[in-house]
Amino acid sequence: MIERGLSAEAEGDPEKALQYFREALVHRPEDGWLLQKAARQLSDLATLSEDRQTRRAYLEEALALAEAAVAADPASAINELSVAVVCGKLAAESGVGDRVELVRRVRTHAERALAIDPDYAWAYHVLGRWHVEVSNLGLGARAFVALFLGGLPEASMETGLGLLQCAVELEPGVVAHHVELGFAYAKLNRDEEARACWQRAQALPIRDFYDQLALERIQRDADV
Repeated sequence: MIERGLSAEAEGDPEKALQYFREALVHRPEDGWLLQKAARQLSDLATLSEDRQTRRAYLEEALALAEAAVAADPASAINELSVAVVCGKLAAESGVGDRVELVRRVRTHAERALAIDPDYAWAYHVLGRWHVEVSNLGLGARAFVALFLGGLPEASMETGLGLLQCAVELEPGVVAHHVELGFAYAKLNRDEEARACWQRAQALPIRDFYDQLALERIQRDADV
């Protein structure tokens, strides 16, 4: 079952991969690696879904499995980052109160992933994007969150930029790292550096649908 699941995952078929990983979990229900694999497929299915309720259902189950993966293997950076990623996706589908708590958790679990593995490029990516997005909240939004919801941890554009640069340095062949770094430069009005990042991203081979989504984001949101 596991080999079939990995094969389906490599072929970009998260629905089939999830089926195989679920079957494997029947026999190994406390296997942290398998729990994370199942959570990843649900997270991918949520990204591909166009229905909000379906996305939430996938993500809620993904979060439960990712948390179970951390409980089963707390020394895994991948498990910690899985929680961070799913919390970030679920935040986008949630009301303000739940969203704030989920956004806090993104930072917490991304930092834990980096503490476990200081060379984990995707942990730098997720934490870098967190700093960029949170530091760009308007004053009104920040005041509301601070007054009614306890506020968010401090965020810094420069910190976010540095973290995203680390992601690119560690994995220069990953499209999404260059795309995200480009948007960070753009928010700082460093347009030439932003365009250079996006051009490098567009020159790289597409490895999965996340690469394709990142490139589509350039076309949709970037001033190139």
